[in-house]
Amino acid sequence: MSGIRPVLRLGEVLTSCVVRSAEGIESFQPERAYDVDVAIVFWQEYGNLFSPEAPVRSYDGSRLIATGEYLPPAED
Repeated sequence: MSGIRPVLRLGEVLTSCVVRSAEGIESFQPERAYDVDVAIVFWQEYGNLFSPEAPVRSYDGSRLIATGEYLPPAED
């Protein structure tokens, strides 16, 4: 798998995820907004905790590294 691998907060649970640029960007710059695709690695265990209404927060260890919001996939 390519992409960065922070942990994603789902309620009170932190779980592994893979973040990839939706635009094919190879590296992310701080303080800049990006459209990304997030894949929850352990979806079968924690996917039920996902809520599109909840804020998106990802961490490197205990350090918050990104925040965002869920956007539904674009229709073709």
